[in-house]
Order: sequence, then structure tokens, then C-alpha cells
Amino acid sequence: MRPPEKVVFGHTVEGLLVTLEGHLEGPLRTRLKAVGLDLDQKLAPAYPRDQWHQMLLLGAQELFPHHSVAQAHWHLGQRFVTAYFATRIGRALQGVVKFLGPARTLERTARNMASGNNYLHVDVERLAATDYRLRVSEGGIHPEFIGALCHFGTLTTGVQGLTTVVEGREGPAATYRMRW
Repeated sequence: MRPPEKVVFGHTVEGLLVTLEGHLEGPLRTRLKAVGLDLDQKLAPAYPRDQWHQMLLLGAQELFPHHSVAQAHWHLGQRFVTAYFATRIGRALQGVVKFLGPARTLERTARNMASGNNYLHVDVERLAATDYRLRVSEGGIHPEFIGALCHFGTLTTGVQGLTTVVEGREGPAATYRMRW
């Protein structure tokens, strides 16, 4: 029996497209089509993980061409959170995280990340009341993007003084430390 294909769901790609609004004509449109995202077609229900990674790289390069790859992915993640919360599913998730607060939101990160794809696994370790370590199974591919999702998603709870750092990478996995 073959394991299921690792995919990102269409509403996650929709969030990226909202992030890229104003940049979707010209060269970026052509590059996205070359990696399998035809903007003249309806979004698919899901996209292969590797295709998603190519979309993220293209988006980061387009929006932040003068930044390092790490900085570009962090900024893309920040914009993505804002755009994602503008989608139907994102608005519902935002309401939940505001209600839960920062600690409970982080403790539910695995569930929240699962809404966007079928392959990320997140282990959340509470080190102290306002100190968490997150291990993301495939965060190492774009660690700053995933870190920004966690950081800015948690900021929507109203938490003050949040810091998020990429603590380490091991193969495709990444570890993040979040404190406030």
C-alpha cells in the first residue's frame, strides 16, 4: 500500500494568491504556470507539496527580491498570515485563536497546521507558562516561512512581546522557540 501523496489544500494556495495580489501578472504569472499553477483555471482541491514549495519560493523572490532567502520567507509568511485570515477558512480560524489566547493557540498548532495540508506534524512542548518549543516535521524546507506563520498567527491572539526564533534544523524538520 502506497502512502498518500503529500499535498497542500487549495484554500492554502488561495491564501498565497491573496498574498501575491498586485504581482500576479507578467513574469510571476508565467513562472507560476511553469510550476503547475495556471491562474486561468479554477484552483484545484489540493497541490503536491513540492509544487507548493516552488510557489513559496517564487512568491518570496517576487515580493522581496532584495532580501536574503530567510528574510524573504519570513516576510512572505507574515503577509501570508494576513492574507490567509482574509479567506473564509482563515476568518474562522482567526476567531478561534483570538478566543483561545496565545498558550492554548500554540498548544493547538498541530491542529491548526493540519487545516492547510496533510503532511506537517507539529510537536508542541510547553517549557514554562510563556515559553514553548515547536518541532515541525517539514519546517526545515522553509523554516522562516513556518516560523512566521506560527509567530504572526499567535500575534493575532493579542499577545505582547512575542519572540520566535528558528532554534535548529535536522533534515526536513525544524525546531522553533516561542516566548512572551
